[in-house]
Amino acid sequence: MEVKKRNLNLDLTKCIAVFTVLSVHFFYNNGFYSIPVATPRMYVMTGMRTLFMICVPLFLLVTGALMNRKTLSRQYYRGVRHTLFIYLLSCIACMIFNYFYKGTPYTLLSAFLSIFDFTAAQYSWYVEMYLGLFLIIPFLNLIYQNLGTKRQKQVLVLSFLALTTLPTTINYCQEIIPNWWQGFYPVSYYFLGAYLMEYPPRTKKRFLALFLLLWISFCTAFNIYFCHGEKFVWAIYNGWGGFQNVVSSALVFALIQKLDLSHLPKWVQKLIVQISVLSFGTYLVSYIFDQIFYQKLNSSILFMEDRLVYYPIIVPAVFVCSLILSQCFQWIYQLFFRK
Repeated sequence: MEVKKRNLNLDLTKCIAVFTVLSVHFFYNNGFYSIPVATPRMYVMTGMRTLFMICVPLFLLVTGALMNRKTLSRQYYRGVRHTLFIYLLSCIACMIFNYFYKGTPYTLLSAFLSIFDFTAAQYSWYVEMYLGLFLIIPFLNLIYQNLGTKRQKQVLVLSFLALTTLPTTINYCQEIIPNWWQGFYPVSYYFLGAYLMEYPPRTKKRFLALFLLLWISFCTAFNIYFCHGEKFVWAIYNGWGGFQNVVSSALVFALIQKLDLSHLPKWVQKLIVQISVLSFGTYLVSYIFDQIFYQKLNSSILFMEDRLVYYPIIVPAVFVCSLILSQCFQWIYQLFFRK
């Protein structure tokens, strides 16, 4: 694979995105949301969860950075072939796992329909969202690329952020400003990714890193304050389109783009590229290994807070196993669609 033809910084961004997805799933699967936030370990886990929520926004920012010059053509629509094929294989793998490991009953009809209603692969909500975004990207690009100045593009990005993100800074106690467009956040991230790629911030890396640290600290304190003594609250302000994740993911994205990766060993560069290529399948099939590893973790470690120390073991294990299965899918794809 030719590393030099790719933007290695964007590939690294996708690698971080997929690993942080699996890290968010650590809290989803270990019982974190069932325990009151009232102890030091719960504070630490709240901070980790706050940071890891950059995962989906990073994928969307990369999409905007990579695809903002795509135009309406047959070649463009053929580009979704890889996504659909890997999704289909992931659905089959997840259904086989559910049938034999969990005893989930399937008929031929229910299995077929579950692929189309995005329930066959349990983490496939992102696929459902992405396919819709994919269909409108050429038209979004007509808007973005036909704005002649940096200022006009800033107004475009800010307008969408006002529609989708501004309500999350104000409406978490009571609706004060309209929030009907809040679910349109993927488009906001798409335009933001395109803009940050075209006009990277001039701020030095150390200041971006410092701002990121301060921002994550603030958001962690914010989240602890609003759920202290109660179960963690997944609200509009810390959801995928919430103001917390818009700022933190933009900072991480900008920081990664400023890194000089050209001095990395060639094998490391190739590894980054390969993980990036496999990231979509890795995310989808991680459900299988989540079920296996977290069932064993939760049955062995009964006190939820004690499960925190197993994060460095469980998440990398799920990551590596999912990556291997995703690589198998990639080989199958290459057999069907040889270039």
